[in-house]
Amino acid sequence: MGDNGKRILDDPLELVVTTVAPVSPNLVRIELDGADLARFTPMGGPDEAVVLHVPLDDGERDPRGRWYTICGRNEGRLVVELVTHEGGVGASWARRARVGDRLGVSCQGCWFRRPADATWQILLGDLAALPAISRIVAETPAGVRTAALVEVPEPADERDLPGADVTWVHNPRLAAGSTLAEAARGLLADLPDGPGYVYAAGEAAATRAVRRMLRHELGLPPGAYGVLGYWRIDADRWVQRYEQAVDTYARIWQEAQAAGRDEEEVLDIAEERLAEVGLL
Repeated sequence: MGDNGKRILDDPLELVVTTVAPVSPNLVRIELDGADLARFTPMGGPDEAVVLHVPLDDGERDPRGRWYTICGRNEGRLVVELVTHEGGVGASWARRARVGDRLGVSCQGCWFRRPADATWQILLGDLAALPAISRIVAETPAGVRTAALVEVPEPADERDLPGADVTWVHNPRLAAGSTLAEAARGLLADLPDGPGYVYAAGEAAATRAVRRMLRHELGLPPGAYGVLGYWRIDADRWVQRYEQAVDTYARIWQEAQAAGRDEEEVLDIAEERLAEVGLL
């Protein structure tokens, strides 16, 4: 996920798993509790997420951590949902999570910024974004029309989203590649009249393609859309490349920030340069 809207916790939380329950064939709901929750202050956005440091196969804790949406609270406990399909540290743990597992929380953030005058919203995402989309829909005020397009591995991963006009896309090979951008093109070709907001979250390459569509093909202004990369195919290998070229990565971002006039222009410049050196 991006850095905008992020809060690093000076004193990370230590939490324990109290409930593990399947939601669908490819999602599991986990509830977290512990004395440290007394120090947790919600940021308030409907896509609020936290960085969880989950137990690894060898008993150590994932040092890097992964972002997960807070679906809500249940009698004070934090509720999150994790994808269980093959690939990734978080999914691997989700398949073997047990009550009593201990994990850390080091960061929180939220990025959904629908303008106050918006009369409609379009929500685009894959299975990893479904928890955030569900909460956004549930917390949308009356009078804001909602259309959503969600890519999931199979029909059994669908869920009711009351108040939203939902299109479900089934991709049994989602873990190996998202079709979100192509699927969303038809929905985005005929945007409603009046002020609105488009929100897209999911696999990084797919959401970059959606962002290019929104900004460069449709010409939406900054503030009319928000796009987040939630995960990457072969993320561990990408992290290795990033760590080997971290100075180059930082320099490109600094140069883009110096050259860009706003956040979206900075992203344009940075993505072009990062693609040139193989860091996307």
